[in-house]
Amino acid sequence: MTAFFASFPSFAGRPLTVDDANVNDTGDGHIEAWWTRSPNGVRSWTVAPAYAPFDNMELGAGIAREQFSGIQTQNIQAKFRLSPTQDNGCNFGAVTGYARVDGQSSQPYVNGLFSCNHPRLGSLHTNLGALNFSSSQRVRTWGVAWERAYGEVTVHIEKFGMEHEKPTIAAGLRFNVMEDLQLDTSVGRANKNNIFTLGLKWMF
Repeated sequence: MTAFFASFPSFAGRPLTVDDANVNDTGDGHIEAWWTRSPNGVRSWTVAPAYAPFDNMELGAGIAREQFSGIQTQNIQAKFRLSPTQDNGCNFGAVTGYARVDGQSSQPYVNGLFSCNHPRLGSLHTNLGALNFSSSQRVRTWGVAWERAYGEVTVHIEKFGMEHEKPTIAAGLRFNVMEDLQLDTSVGRANKNNIFTLGLKWMF
């Protein structure tokens, strides 16, 4: 399960794995692409587009492919902003979707989102969710992250995991190389293995 969670596409805005409780403005979208070196030397590419067709809702999808094995992970999801985003305050959101790894049945998932923002202290995000929530093999997931902007660079630290697995601790940063193009990276550690990601995000 750890490898599945590490390569899970489009769980959150790059380079975070823990999601925030916000969505794109209506009519806005983005495409994220990143390379991951995850536990046991597994390397994968991921592409994840998202678009907001209506107020307070964002549709997303993702596909991740391991370079050597060819195993693919796909997902589709809908993300909802349940209360208004506040520059100095908290708001709620939710995600629901389906994910599938080659050779396995599709797994539904849900994720509850809670974000608090402060002008000087940054933002705190917490997640509580479940994979395969509609069956007796339901697995609970969780995460907490803090991020803050320092000039043009935003840094974060996060901890996340799932039931019966050791958590992952990660840190990363992002910055815009052009007005609508973001460069980002993160490093983490899970089960005594290092995880490294390098990605781009194009906003439109």
